[in-house]
Amino acid sequence: MEKLTQVKGIGAAMESRLRAGGVHSLLDLIHTYPVAYETHRIGDLDAAITGFPISLCGSIVRSAAVAYLRRRLTKTTFDLKVAGRILKVTVFNREYLRTVLKEGAECVVTGRLESDGIRFTASDVQLRKHYREGILPVYRFPQIGDAVFAKWVLSALPAVQHSLREEIPDFLRIKHGLPDLPAFLRIVHQPQTESDLATVTKRIKYEELLRFGVKIACLKRINDRTVTPPKTYDIQTVRRFISALPFELTPDQKNATNEIFMDLKQPRQMMRLLQGDVGSGKTIVAAIAVLAVVTAKEQAALMAPTEVLARQHHLALTQLLSPFGVRTAYLSSGVKGKEREEVILGLKSGTIDLVIGTHSLIQEPIQFHRLGFAVIDEQHRFGVKQRKILREKGLTPDMLFMSATPIPRTLAIAMFGDLDISSIKTMPVGRKPIRTEVCDFSQMDRIVRLIHDQIQLGHQAYVIVPLVEKSVKTEAADIGASVREFRSLLPTEVKVEGLHGRMTPEEKYRILASFAAGDISVLVSTTVVEVGVNVPNATLMVVLDCERFGLSQLHQLRGRVGRGADQATCFFVTDDLLLGSDRFAILERTTDGFLISEEDLRQRGPGEVFGEEQTGIPRFRMANPVVDRELLETALADAKAVMTSSDPVCRRMIHEAFSEIEETNID
Repeated sequence: MEKLTQVKGIGAAMESRLRAGGVHSLLDLIHTYPVAYETHRIGDLDAAITGFPISLCGSIVRSAAVAYLRRRLTKTTFDLKVAGRILKVTVFNREYLRTVLKEGAECVVTGRLESDGIRFTASDVQLRKHYREGILPVYRFPQIGDAVFAKWVLSALPAVQHSLREEIPDFLRIKHGLPDLPAFLRIVHQPQTESDLATVTKRIKYEELLRFGVKIACLKRINDRTVTPPKTYDIQTVRRFISALPFELTPDQKNATNEIFMDLKQPRQMMRLLQGDVGSGKTIVAAIAVLAVVTAKEQAALMAPTEVLARQHHLALTQLLSPFGVRTAYLSSGVKGKEREEVILGLKSGTIDLVIGTHSLIQEPIQFHRLGFAVIDEQHRFGVKQRKILREKGLTPDMLFMSATPIPRTLAIAMFGDLDISSIKTMPVGRKPIRTEVCDFSQMDRIVRLIHDQIQLGHQAYVIVPLVEKSVKTEAADIGASVREFRSLLPTEVKVEGLHGRMTPEEKYRILASFAAGDISVLVSTTVVEVGVNVPNATLMVVLDCERFGLSQLHQLRGRVGRGADQATCFFVTDDLLLGSDRFAILERTTDGFLISEEDLRQRGPGEVFGEEQTGIPRFRMANPVVDRELLETALADAKAVMTSSDPVCRRMIHEAFSEIEETNID
């Protein structure tokens, strides 16, 4: 049996669906492991603990009623008799269940018992006949149910026994007490006990973390091959620049600067990640390094992910560096004609010391006189592929990657193992913590009054929405409707404008310039303002439908306010609070970006936070680098053993890792 269609239940249409999801053979099918497991057990009401999840089975004694509370929010209620007691059950946004939750129906509710012992807030409701007990694999394969997928896998297993290929070297598998592949496959798709669950979960996580570790080691090997001459810079000019700054560098800024300067002196290419919270002063550190490189008679380039941010960097760095003789230029796809020709000629001849633009800088046919240093802002948007383009152009500048999505140092080393790490945790003196409140949409009247109050005091406000235009798939806030709504809620003299990424660079720049000048009081925007926008007079931010964003992204957005001397406030608005979500609570507890990013990684994994396509960081099927940190450290240590082993499985892993990063030489 080789074809997918030979499994009972897989016809031509299902085969096409499987292929679209990357399953082309029976081996692919059985190696599509569960991404999680759910343990379904019906509990005892007498054992229920207030606030802790439990599943209860009972009979409906009052049919479901639905109340429409407000936009996108419904409440379904019914009475359920469980073990002789009547529970008042509430479930949100499940109005479609009204037709089946009738008096006399037997159902299972999963949720939390309230402190009065009568009210029960459910997260899930199923008819008893549909409820499956036991340890159930969760595959999340598009448009195919978990139960159906598991059935197909079990049907295919006997046919592929002869084709199995061990994916973990035996010496490591035995060292960690992991089952061999045939035994693993027998239980991974149908675990019977908690012990089974622990065994297969550990093997899945270890295998993907080990592969990740080998890939990181391969990237490190590639980088270590690149040799560049040490830079001889003018330290006196650098010291004069630092002394001329209107503030003193923080201890972390000084440490990061020293680490970068030590790299510049080495006969190898610098590959350093400079990570720090929003507003921690990473750009000043980069500016100091740029000046040093220019005094060494080499050129520098700074690349940003958006034209808005690139323009702002150009303005700030020109003001900082031009008094010290640094000749700067801006270049993007929007720079045309004679101006463009002059910049390109200046880079080739060496009359331009620093060019600032978007990542398209490396994709255009630009020649540098002597490019010695490249700064990449928001490094998670500039990944392995872009670095390879630089190498293919014959350019091996020292590279500084900056990220305002900070993560704990040990985890950063694990995730960006091919980079050295510098972290800025201390904030500049004088910054006030931003007051933060997570609330639901019932608070919007109060929020609008606060916006008006701030405008009366001469301040400005951001309103962040997830959508550019209205979608038929969701009722989430969009730019057009939100602009109209806030114009109607605020006095006519209050200027409200919209901003989004589909606008031309000229339009975006014009609106941001008007907002920075104070001509616009309320800026309704998508996340185009997430990085780089600096308007100290903006003291209030409202993020609508904040459940559509990650925690790190929300923290970045929050960093757009509180950049001046006045107290700033941020509201994160979501009706998910009424559904029992406490996901955003950490944003109220702390403004520490490192802690917030760690929680974001815990909840979502690195692929979602950083973008797996850009960085090469995988979206792990089951492992989470925060939750499984100890196992990750073990796998990273084992990856070093793999790199030096002659074991055939090890050699295959190395070859596959190099193939993934488009390198074939493993010597």
